[in-house]
Amino acid sequence: MGEYVGNYTRYYNIIGENIAYYRKKKHLTQEGLALKANISRVHISHIEAKNVHKAPSLDILFRLCDILDIEPYQLFKEREDM
Repeated sequence: MGEYVGNYTRYYNIIGENIAYYRKKKHLTQEGLALKANISRVHISHIEAKNVHKAPSLDILFRLCDILDIEPYQLFKEREDM
């Protein structure tokens, strides 16, 4: 779990916003998603937060996509309502 952000802040924000969006669409709390993904609620919180840029592993991203019933590319795509 790296903390290097480089010039990718925008992408970290898009990923975090999308995880929060799809999580809420599934009526899951951060705690509920964390339990299903077998990670901590704090980790979910850090991924979703705009001011904290934790780089989640691909394994975690793929696991979250499975739980949220989305394809991985949807995490990186800027939605029209953003």
